[in-house]
Amino acid sequence: MITAPYVARVLEPDGVGLFNFAFNYANYFAFFAALGIPFYGIREIAKIKDDRTEQEKFVSEVISISLVATIVSVIIFLLSLWLVPQLNENYVIFLVSGIILYISPIKIDWYYSGKEEFGYITFRSLIIKTLSVLCLFIFVHDKDDLLLYVCLNAGCNALNEVWNYVKLYSSGIHPYFTLSGTRHLKPLFILFSSNIAISIYVVLDTLMLGFLTDYTEVGYYNSATHVSKAFIPIVTSLAAVVLPRISVMRENNQLEEINTLMNKSFSIVGFLSFPLAIGLITIAPVFVPLFFGDQFMGTITPLIIVSLLIIIIGFNNLTGVQVLLGFGLDKNFLYSIVAGASSNFILNMVLIPYLGASGAAISSVFAEIVVLGTMLYYIYKLTPVRFNCKKELVFNLLVSLVFLLIGRAVFTYVPGWLGVGVTAICCTIFYVVAQYLLKSSSEQELLRIIGSKLGHKRIV
Repeated sequence: MITAPYVARVLEPDGVGLFNFAFNYANYFAFFAALGIPFYGIREIAKIKDDRTEQEKFVSEVISISLVATIVSVIIFLLSLWLVPQLNENYVIFLVSGIILYISPIKIDWYYSGKEEFGYITFRSLIIKTLSVLCLFIFVHDKDDLLLYVCLNAGCNALNEVWNYVKLYSSGIHPYFTLSGTRHLKPLFILFSSNIAISIYVVLDTLMLGFLTDYTEVGYYNSATHVSKAFIPIVTSLAAVVLPRISVMRENNQLEEINTLMNKSFSIVGFLSFPLAIGLITIAPVFVPLFFGDQFMGTITPLIIVSLLIIIIGFNNLTGVQVLLGFGLDKNFLYSIVAGASSNFILNMVLIPYLGASGAAISSVFAEIVVLGTMLYYIYKLTPVRFNCKKELVFNLLVSLVFLLIGRAVFTYVPGWLGVGVTAICCTIFYVVAQYLLKSSSEQELLRIIGSKLGHKRIV
């Protein structure tokens, strides 16, 4: 929220697009180099976090695997820069962006997450991000500073990992190269398969836009997705929190309790996601030129479309993470992701050449709908979970749609940032009052949770 408006005005749409395309291209190879180690590493380190000898052995084994995978990925990455004319044209930009690939073996945030050292992770990230923001305003002033901006971002990524590695070494863990870690390959391959499928949503849209259109469209699309993704964690964090409880309930065969918890979760996500998505759609035409500048008018339509992802991804995280993974249906979770990834790729090929950023946005939304539909199919077929909160979800949607009328009325008389602020306030008041008058169970549940947390009571 601090840097995006500045970068948009300094680098302009094509500069922002080239930067995002280069970093996403390098990041795609980094996905292959990582294999699945970040998720696997957190789980395994958590099991041995009190055994220093086992930690050093495990860290050495997975770093060695990552080193081999990184060498292969780097070779292919460099060859592509040499052989593909579009990449060769901006060779230096891509080469510097590749730093996020080159440092893959020492990306060990998973080690500190597994040991639950979140205080250290937060402190380190805060320091480096603050330094990054200061350097941005000091050194990047016009479009000619694009390479400098790329170096700055790549350097901060490298600094993160070097800091991690130095801390690891000074703590007494001294990684060494070994070929004895083949036992990790099978579980890594399963996680790697899911990672690659998920990465299609994260990276492929940008890559296909860059290859099939131009960097300006990439700039429009990434600007839109960055705004919508800023709200998505609000509705997805619940899934990660509830997953362990679902797993325990399943082990104890508490099927009724699982259904109750799932319906509460669905209601809360609907209560939050519908107003966030419709609210963003309401302010998008005014917000975009104010936030990014007039050159980014092409971001408005993609933002309106990808705002729907706030709703769909919120439900996808519940159906996928809470239910399928909670019930141990890992393969069915993977099948759902693959179904969405396939539809995303096919629609991108069809729509991007004609609609550019808007085509990529439509593809992303449709793909997430496919994922949600597939997950619901597996849930109803393979689990006892059933949803009975449809009426409440419809009510949340209908109340949120009134925002469009409120926004139209406000912006008619109040322009600019003041209009955005007034619209947000009016919509929030209307939504809360409507929920209160109709005695929404979701609103009551959220108030109970907040009250319980403030009172330091345990939530069952």
